[in-house]
Amino acid sequence: MIFYHYTCIEHIKNIFSDGFLKASEANISPVEARLQPDVVWLFKKPWVGQVPQMLSGVTPGIDKTRICIKVDVPAEEVQRADKFWKKFDTPDWWIKALESGGGKTNSKDWYVITRNILSAEWLEVRDRYSNQKIKVG
Repeated sequence: MIFYHYTCIEHIKNIFSDGFLKASEANISPVEARLQPDVVWLFKKPWVGQVPQMLSGVTPGIDKTRICIKVDVPAEEVQRADKFWKKFDTPDWWIKALESGGGKTNSKDWYVITRNILSAEWLEVRDRYSNQKIKVG
């Protein structure tokens, strides 16, 4: 099943070197770390947010939506984020805080997978600023 993962340009060199998208802290608890398994965050639909720019035309800081990695992973290994949150009793106020950082995405389009995603499962890597594909490797 097709999903999209987003990251910043600053991470892409290490991701290519590692050969996988690394599952990491899910950050779904406002109080304690590691209450849940590590995950790779995925989105069902491509990000439709604008590429951020300052008046000078320069992009500000680190943009974790700049690089889009389109993946194909088994549907049975992926679960919707809202169901994942329920399993770990994530407070509603924390979910709303997470959703507010999600731009114009609907959190029902957010998913998680609890393993690394190997480069063999990547269909495409694209820089959203230039709309150019990035060659893996």
